[in-house]
Amino acid sequence: MDCWHDEIDKATTEDEVVRCASDYLVLWAPRELEPVALGLVELSIDSVDDVERVKRWLTESRLSADPKSARDAHLRELSSYFWHASSRIADIRRERARAPASSSVSYLPKNTAR
Repeated sequence: MDCWHDEIDKATTEDEVVRCASDYLVLWAPRELEPVALGLVELSIDSVDDVERVKRWLTESRLSADPKSARDAHLRELSSYFWHASSRIADIRRERARAPASSSVSYLPKNTAR
């Protein structure tokens, strides 16, 4: 699903990343995710905090002993995606912090009338 990672890379705002992550998660069929069995009761992605919550949960979840199981493959794919989304959010924040701040000082032209 490289196209989903491409969409994250193209995002220029945190809201765009959140929207991509929400759309991505909706595509997963319930039988692929088994959300309640996996401990992910709340599957909505509405904010940056939700992206971080799912990423953290996926990172902390225990994979089974069988690395080839479908469940583990799905978790690894989701984990990779949410790490990428979280990383892109951090990049966007860094870019915003480096952007020159607009000056609130108004420069008026010199009064040439004497």
